[in-house]
Amino acid sequence: METKVTTIYDYRNIDIPKPLIELQLPDLSAFIEEQCQRLAEKHSKLELFEGQEHVLTDEMVQAEDLPGVTTVEEYKDALRREIPFTIRSQQSHMIVSDFLVPQLVQRSTFEINDEEATRESKHRLKIFEEKAKEQGLSLEEYGQKEFGVSTMDEGEVRQYVLYLGRTSFLFRILAQEYLRQRGVTLDVVSYVDYVKSIAETTGMEEDNVREVLPIHVYMDEVPTVSMLDEMAAWVYSQITFDE
Repeated sequence: METKVTTIYDYRNIDIPKPLIELQLPDLSAFIEEQCQRLAEKHSKLELFEGQEHVLTDEMVQAEDLPGVTTVEEYKDALRREIPFTIRSQQSHMIVSDFLVPQLVQRSTFEINDEEATRESKHRLKIFEEKAKEQGLSLEEYGQKEFGVSTMDEGEVRQYVLYLGRTSFLFRILAQEYLRQRGVTLDVVSYVDYVKSIAETTGMEEDNVREVLPIHVYMDEVPTVSMLDEMAAWVYSQITFDE
């Protein structure tokens, strides 16, 4: 028996905790000045004494060739406008991955092949262990670093990664059915069209696109990415900043 979803809960009925979507916009002055200093350092040819700072000029800004931005003040204004959008985008994706997906999987119903789900979870754990080894860290150290919880021991890290692997596996099954119910068909024909569209957008050769994104990855990942983007857009619209 293959794992399948039998009932997909409507994620739009999941209440998102207010602290996650009602944000306080940080003081942007220091950040903007830091960005200006970095840009000035990038373009300046002067060698300064220790403690001196480069000064951003209109000419340096113009060298970046930013649309509609030709002066230092216009650059600062562009940063002020862009930063809230960036914060919203980052927050919406965090909410989706850390809160909404687990809630959606929990509230939907599945017929689960435990052997299949366990295999997927162990595969996730194996990858996690390999990444820890690559960085010269123990599983406990790497888990604390990745999850930002300094009190997690090795057993807790292991169990949490297995949980994430199972949740990710079930969400992938759910997303595939979600698209199918909306009339989206993923097959060889749609794959060919997808490769062509990516090639046209990026300028890559179609063979290179196929190499980077083989059909089995397309079949598995496109529904997941598509649904994650849809959910993130829904969350994004709800995020506000306190005055």
